Amino acid sequence: MNPNTPFILRKSEVGDLQRINEIYNWAVLNSVATFDLEERTAEAAERWYHSHQDPYYPLLVVELNGEIAGWGSLSPFHTRPAYKQSGEFSIYIAPEWKGKRMGDALLQELSSMAEHLGYHTLLGLITATNEASLCLARKHGFSESGRYREVGRKFGHGFSESGRYREVGRKFGQLLDVVVVQKIFEE
Repeated sequence: MNPNTPFILRKSEVGDLQRINEIYNWAVLNSVATFDLEERTAEAAERWYHSHQDPYYPLLVVELNGEIAGWGSLSPFHTRPAYKQSGEFSIYIAPEWKGKRMGDALLQELSSMAEHLGYHTLLGLITATNEASLCLARKHGFSESGRYREVGRKFGHGFSESGRYREVGRKFGQLLDVVVVQKIFEE
């Protein structure tokens, strides 16, 4: 494939799940991008996929010549209700497609979607040695909220994480409530 071929972002479809899981499982086995230690099973992937069918927690894919090259999602930051307007972003790119600005496009789109969905804050936990992801977050205005020293152990080593955050739902110093109010009136 030509590395200059344009890619498209789109909402995921159930037929994408196997490839999404392959990309994730590669990261599980070969990187510290995730602190999962075992591959995600097809059954667990299905449960995870269905949790992202709620429009408030979108799952996007990057498609190139009909192939899924990466994916990104918004997930609940925490299960407690007071955290509802805070989400966590995740982005995974297949190793053969890293460095092609796909992660950049995904984070830009996820940030925009979060704002339109009424999120207040986006957060990400990024392994402190993952310089490419840290640079991506900085480029998109994410600030470091803290460093969690050696909170994960993988491949026989302790790894720290850098918490990154950005307020996405503020314009002119005020929280945007438009989407939330609109949703209430539509129900």
